[in-house]
Amino acid sequence: MKKVLLIGADGMLGGELKERLEKKYEVTGTTLETLDICDRDAVFAKAKEVNPYFVINCAAFTNVDACEVKEDLALAVNGTAVGNIADAAKSVDATFIHISTDYVFAGNLPVEQAYTEDMEPNPVSAYGRTKLVGEQNAAKAEKYYILRTAWLYGIGGKNFVKTMLRLSKEKDEISVVDDQHGSPTTTTTLCNIIESIMEKEPEYGIYHSTNEGFTTWCKFTRKIFELANISTKVNAITSKEYKEMYPQSSDRPTNSQLSKEKLHKIGIIPKPWEEALAEYLKEELK
Repeated sequence: MKKVLLIGADGMLGGELKERLEKKYEVTGTTLETLDICDRDAVFAKAKEVNPYFVINCAAFTNVDACEVKEDLALAVNGTAVGNIADAAKSVDATFIHISTDYVFAGNLPVEQAYTEDMEPNPVSAYGRTKLVGEQNAAKAEKYYILRTAWLYGIGGKNFVKTMLRLSKEKDEISVVDDQHGSPTTTTTLCNIIESIMEKEPEYGIYHSTNEGFTTWCKFTRKIFELANISTKVNAITSKEYKEMYPQSSDRPTNSQLSKEKLHKIGIIPKPWEEALAEYLKEELK
């Protein structure tokens, strides 16, 4: 049984992934309490102790707005610490799997197009800048997979879907941005992709990893309410209007659409986002 060192094993993604991988692998999970990934010596010691075949990093500073005011901390976690993990993985000849984000792009591509893996990153937010440093450091592992995801939500953590469900109980109508485009992606889908990558071990590099299809936050919300039989009205607003309502918020990408063609070529076809959402809601609304 191959060994896995799973970092961030108690997060929204890591928690679900740990449960899944334990059926096929010998998994050692770490949390913020059990391993400080900013402590290089501690990371190397853990890698040596476990001697894994795969090292998977699900740990990140993901609060996009907080990153703007705490960029140094975000860089330590999303950038420098990833270098510690990558170097530690390399020291034990392990394959490194790192989770990244659409925020490494500026998000200003025409919405008729989707970003491919070979397009030049150009982040415009602190979160995106720190995650790009993380990608650059992850690649130093040499045996690595960087999986860029977007609009991620899952049972085990705070997320957009839960927020909309809560707001629907508090308000008769809500306003949601309708000019930002992307692929809502469940942690279950991302776990499926990670497992497939581990089984197939395709060519090393970057793979865009989201559910199929594209939508906007507003249309996503309307689909959530439709599937959950909620009558709350959803008003479409622009990003500019949202920024006027919440001036402290970080700028979000207009286009978060990631092309999955490279993933398709290795035989991985994620579910359409609507189908994945329906499955998630069955679990969430139990």
